[in-house]
Amino acid sequence: MTHLDTTAAIETPERIRFRYRISGPGRRFVAWSIDFAIRIVLLIGLAIAVGLFASITWSVTGESALGLLLLGIFALEWLYGAVFEWLWSGRTPGKFVLGLRVVRVDGSPGRFPDFLLRNLLKAVDFLPAIPVPSTPFWLPTFGISLITMMVDPRLRRIGDMVAGTVVVIEQRARVLEAVTLKTPVSEAEREGLPGTVRLSRQEKQILEEFLRRKRRLSKGRAEELAQLFAPTLSAREGVEADSFTRVLELAYARAVRKDR
Repeated sequence: MTHLDTTAAIETPERIRFRYRISGPGRRFVAWSIDFAIRIVLLIGLAIAVGLFASITWSVTGESALGLLLLGIFALEWLYGAVFEWLWSGRTPGKFVLGLRVVRVDGSPGRFPDFLLRNLLKAVDFLPAIPVPSTPFWLPTFGISLITMMVDPRLRRIGDMVAGTVVVIEQRARVLEAVTLKTPVSEAEREGLPGTVRLSRQEKQILEEFLRRKRRLSKGRAEELAQLFAPTLSAREGVEADSFTRVLELAYARAVRKDR
């Protein structure tokens, strides 16, 4: 399901470059199948509701009931995706389950006209269709959409090309645990620390990652890793301790004004 997923790079007018992961046809087909099943359930419920309404009132004839049913089918087929994507910020229930979202090609959120246009043009993407014997229904083959997705570097179908949208895989980031010191800074250590410790953003991130990992490392391994940065930091900022690990802990505590 993921072997045809890919990535795309975007450079903003401010010359900021970022990447997002584009969904391939496998994930999108599963998401479409989930949405299709939901539409079938809604259609059955609509048919039952229309039938009951027609049976209890003289004002609704058989032809009127059929008209209401056809109107409901039209809304479910052509507005289901657009309305859900508009209300759920580019997601339908199927896309939500698969972790997909529709955005504009520049990575910005889509708008209702974008969602409406891409959904109205899906009839083209479903072609060619095969008639189902003894029924008025046609079975889509998705042939055109598969061909266009194969030739487009962003794996877009015609509806996405016209609407200027793309289907991406949401990157769910893991919530990082809080950084704490196993041994709080003592009064003697606090007095021996310099007034300030200057850490760059990258250095602060390195120390935070080390302190998170330290709990799962042996004392010897933690000291080995700390030795890669602690001597330089100690010489530059004047932080001293009886171990390289403690140098990093004290430097971080002073830099962020955190004693625990």
